[in-house]
Amino acid sequence: MSEAGTVRKVQRLGGSSLIITLPKQWAKKLGIKVGDEIQVVEDGDRLLIVPRDPYAEERANTITIRYNGAARSAGASTILGCAFAHGYSRVEILVKGLQEPDVRRLEAELSADPRVASVERGFDRLIVRLLETPESDPSKLLREAMGVMLDMVDAAVRGEEADVRRLESTASELMESAIRASRRSEGLDPLAQGVLASLPHVVADVAQLLRSRPEELEKVKGALSELLGGLAGGSGRRALTAATIAAELRERAMAEGASMGALVVLADLIMNVALKAVCPSLMEDQE
Repeated sequence: MSEAGTVRKVQRLGGSSLIITLPKQWAKKLGIKVGDEIQVVEDGDRLLIVPRDPYAEERANTITIRYNGAARSAGASTILGCAFAHGYSRVEILVKGLQEPDVRRLEAELSADPRVASVERGFDRLIVRLLETPESDPSKLLREAMGVMLDMVDAAVRGEEADVRRLESTASELMESAIRASRRSEGLDPLAQGVLASLPHVVADVAQLLRSRPEELEKVKGALSELLGGLAGGSGRRALTAATIAAELRERAMAEGASMGALVVLADLIMNVALKAVCPSLMEDQE
C-alpha cells in the first residue's frame, strides 16, 4: 500500500468505541475473513494492523487442485495458466494414487513451464511456486492486447499466417497479464476474466475466416476496440457500443449458417463481456 494509504472514516460503535473498516483488497490479499483476529500495534504516532496468523497470506495465495478428472485432462500448462490468471502464487497439486512415473512426468512438465519458479515434493502433493510478476496497470495491458489483436486481423488480411500466430501468442500473454492485474484490483468480473482469456484465439480464427471480407473485419475491429477500450477506461457506453456491433455481426453470421460459426462464437464472447461491463454503469445511474 502506498504511503498515502487508503482513507477510512472513523465511526462510533456503542457508547465509547470507535471503529474503522478494513480495505477489502488488503483483507483479501492477506486472507483475512470475518471472525479472524488481527493485532493492532502502537508504533509512535501510528497504529499498525497485523494479521495474527503468519500463514494467512500464503493460504490466500494458494490454490489446491486434485490431479484427476478434468484437471488431469487439462494438463499442467492449463492448470498453471488458470492459477496464474487468477492471481495465485502457489499451487498444490494433489497426486495421491498417481503412479510414480506419472508423478515424475507431471513434475517435469511443471518444472519446464516458464511461469514456474520452483517445484517441491510433499507427502501427497507437488508444491509449485509461480514467478512473481511486477505490479501492472490492467488498463494499459488491455489496450496493448487490443492493439496486438488489431494487428493480428490486418496480418490475416495480408495472408501472413506466421505473423498471425505470433501476434496471437503475444495477445494471449498480454491478456493473461491483464486478467491477473485486474484480479488484484478487482477490476473485472470473474466470468469476464475467463471469457477474455480465450478472446485472442477466437479473434485469430475469425480473422482468417473473414480475410477476404474487409467490411465484416472492420466491424470486428470496431467491436474489439470499443470492448477493450471501454474496459480499460471504465466506459459502459463504449461497452454497450461493442455489444451492439457484436449483435449485428452475430445476426449476419447466423444467416449464413455453420460456415460462420467462429464469428458467432466471437460475437457471443464480446456481448457477454460487454454486458458484464455495462450492468454496473446502469446500476450506478439509478442510485
